Amino acid sequence: MSKSSAPGGVRPSGRAMITRILGRSGLDVVGVHRLLWSWGIRLVLPVAASALLLGLSPALASKQDEDQTIGNTAVFATAPFPGHLFGVAIDADRVYVSTARGDFFAQQLNSAGERVFAFDDEGKLLTTTTIETKPNSDMGLFGLALDGNPRRTHKLYVADMNGRILTLDLSQKHPTPELFATPPAPLNTGDWRTTMWNDLVFDRAGKLFMTDDKPRLWRVTPDGTASVWFQDSRLLGALGFAGGPLGGRIDPTGKFLYFSITVSAGFPGEAVIYRLPLVDHPSASDLQLVHRFPAVAGEAPPQATGIAFAKSGNLYVALIGPNQIAILDPAGNEIRRISSPLFDSPWGLAFTGRSLLVTNADIQPVESPGRWNVLKVFVGERGLALNRPKTSSEKDDDLIGSGLFSGFDDTN
Repeated sequence: MSKSSAPGGVRPSGRAMITRILGRSGLDVVGVHRLLWSWGIRLVLPVAASALLLGLSPALASKQDEDQTIGNTAVFATAPFPGHLFGVAIDADRVYVSTARGDFFAQQLNSAGERVFAFDDEGKLLTTTTIETKPNSDMGLFGLALDGNPRRTHKLYVADMNGRILTLDLSQKHPTPELFATPPAPLNTGDWRTTMWNDLVFDRAGKLFMTDDKPRLWRVTPDGTASVWFQDSRLLGALGFAGGPLGGRIDPTGKFLYFSITVSAGFPGEAVIYRLPLVDHPSASDLQLVHRFPAVAGEAPPQATGIAFAKSGNLYVALIGPNQIAILDPAGNEIRRISSPLFDSPWGLAFTGRSLLVTNADIQPVESPGRWNVLKVFVGERGLALNRPKTSSEKDDDLIGSGLFSGFDDTN
């Protein structure tokens, strides 16, 4: 696995906000706060299968040719209130995006619920599903995953960072969110400070794997039973109660779960990528370091969030500190950075054709509605097929249940 490689330029941070947050929290994190202050840190420190289909996110049809320059970035879609776009999942003819306006670290309290937006393949908003959260909620939604069922039984799985997995019945125009899984007692408090389910991804057997920055990794069986799969102090985030495991994806071999650490406690100021073999009971010795993104004096920490694999085995990593996308080769070496003035806390990543969709989380002390965008970034290679479990015995009625998607695949 690789050694560190230095990031590029950064954007300024909001230090005064961290002071107020930690002062209100009542937590004994004074020493950590001083360390974060010295880094100039930005605002985020997160934040039943009987058969299986491999579902490749389809490329979205486009009426205009893309610029063939690596890193060319354009706005694919713009979202209304509540903005703050986190998770993204691409279906045969839809792009689903989750929101997290409630945010402890940005001092955003939200009593209006979060949203799952559905866009068409040209970025037009088609439907909006409201997911109720607690009054004055300070954490929202993130990870999204799709099953491989035919449209009549097709579902979207939604990670609520307050410790819930919900499902949306995509056969309905206006689906009602249904509870699929919660942590077992005593971790089922409904509070992200106890269990913060961030990202979720299916393995080839149809089990969901979840990141949790407490720090834990979870496994959820097809019937919704959740259990802690792996726990280790090396996964701890810099704040103790936050900064640990965030983005998660399974590699091209199907044998390893890769995940990001936003701001590591073990490597102060750094973001880290680890991997674990997908065995029933991984041990401490199974944890493998893939890459360290170093902290650079005078610059914001890198802060890794969402990740996505290309077919080639290259791993794309969103970095909200410098507002960049880093690319790691299969050996874990950083080979490129992509920058764009359109990036604003890049968070969720999903492949479409030879481009990457990137969500703007807009995690700032002052909201910027003009940046509540899903961006399309040309990267010159195609994405890895995502595992999508098929739980229905119904005959496939369209592209949803047809294995590797071939529809809406442009040449870019």
